[in-house]
Amino acid sequence: MRKTVFYIPAIIFAILYGVVKINNVGAISPYGIVCLALFFSSGFILNMNIFWGSLLGALPAIYIIYMGTQERGQIINETPIGIVVLIFYIICGYFVYINNK
Repeated sequence: MRKTVFYIPAIIFAILYGVVKINNVGAISPYGIVCLALFFSSGFILNMNIFWGSLLGALPAIYIIYMGTQERGQIINETPIGIVVLIFYIICGYFVYINNK
């Protein structure tokens, strides 16, 4: 597995947050910045072939799923995005674990 694959969610969310910041749509939540930091640190730890690094990526994914259950008048439901990211990090952790054995 290519090592850059571990950074895909971090890059995608960083681009989305960058577009929001450039267009002055609104302020970025501190939770968003913490989630980005967890995504990048998860990618870094998985890049070092430590399988539990996927847990750091799964934490923001679980938070995204939780936020999707809250009804706040959002345009996009966040639950499917969180489920996809959670499955992604579970698969990445599994592949790193298998490759280390």
